[in-house]
Amino acid sequence: MVAAARSANAVATAAAAYLPGQVANLTRGASVTAQTNEILERIDDMLLREGTDKSEIILANIWLRDLASFEEMNRAWDAWMPDSGTPRRATFEDKSLPPMCAIRIDMAASRKSRAGQI
Repeated sequence: MVAAARSANAVATAAAAYLPGQVANLTRGASVTAQTNEILERIDDMLLREGTDKSEIILANIWLRDLASFEEMNRAWDAWMPDSGTPRRATFEDKSLPPMCAIRIDMAASRKSRAGQI
């Protein structure tokens, strides 16, 4: 887990990993597709470090600066998500995202080694 001044990039319990507030760093200001791909790659890495992977995602909340970019984000999401199914997901518009930030993703996943043990 990596911590910033007031928040952590990931919080893990015995049963789940929570990845709050994921935004683009390297692609900030680029297209929604580029930002989404960067965030999803980071999420893959973070889930692996927490003992799980995207097949165990149980919840994703996505904030877009502009809901007009919903389909663009969906194409990147669909290319990333395994065919085995998609988690419960909600998408919101948030005009107050940080400058040059088009998307934010919060995610929760079961930890494979502890799945079902809450």
